[in-house]
Amino acid sequence: MKKSLFILLLITFASVLTNPAMAADNKAVVGSWKCSVTDVPYEYTSSVITFVEKDGKLTGNVKFESGMVNNLNSVKINNSQIILTLYVDGYEIIVDGKLAGNKITGTVDTPEGKVSFTATKVEKK
Repeated sequence: MKKSLFILLLITFASVLTNPAMAADNKAVVGSWKCSVTDVPYEYTSSVITFVEKDGKLTGNVKFESGMVNNLNSVKINNSQIILTLYVDGYEIIVDGKLAGNKITGTVDTPEGKVSFTATKVEKK
């Protein structure tokens, strides 16, 4: 019984990993997103998050208006939920957002607590 359950779980896990819908989620996110964060120091209120896909995985960076650029440590997409992490001034920042069309809304977990953010996809010209 345990062996059958293990095989069933393994097959389910493999099908989730190879699901073509995951690639579609990556394509929806790839590009630049103009981001606005509330209740943070001025230099962090506006930024551009850029997502790129390399070898099937998402990566990217955040460029603040001051010109400071921070690479994303991880990017995870599960259906419409996007979770990314980066380091800013030595602190790990966790961004948890929900993708809806060309908008992402959610929270940013900062050293001072959670704050709200919105991001809008920048259309290519």
